[in-house]
Amino acid sequence: MCCKAFWQRIVSFALALSLGLLFVSILQIKSATNANQEKTVSKVVYSNLGSGSSGCCDTGDYYQNSQENSSIISHLKRENLRIISKPRANYTDVARTNYVQGKVVLRVTFLADGQIGGISTISGLPDGLTEQAIKAAREIKFEPPMKDGKKITVTKPVEYTFTIY
Repeated sequence: MCCKAFWQRIVSFALALSLGLLFVSILQIKSATNANQEKTVSKVVYSNLGSGSSGCCDTGDYYQNSQENSSIISHLKRENLRIISKPRANYTDVARTNYVQGKVVLRVTFLADGQIGGISTISGLPDGLTEQAIKAAREIKFEPPMKDGKKITVTKPVEYTFTIY
């Protein structure tokens, strides 16, 4: 009698384990499929516009539904700000002497006429590095984004990273 009870428990355990593994596999496949769809759409809508050790972040809208109309996505691509050149910010001697490293994040207004408008500091660094980042940001060359066939003014965050080698 004890052998029969033992086997019943083993079979019940094996069946429960098998069903659990099947359920987890189905969830992982569905999760991976959703993640791939979201990644594909996000790559189209989000682009890192900077280069080198500093970047400009275009934080556009994210569409999590992969069923969005592709013409909407291509329309968004045409509207993005395009950085043509972004000069590096210079280290100051004082900052180098004090081993200051980190990021300066600026809020830059890119005007519809192709000029740089207002610049404000989101997060800065001491010893003149914030000022150097602002000076470099004033020299950014870009193509203004388009909306309904017209150039528009946008404000975007711009990062400058300072690292001592």
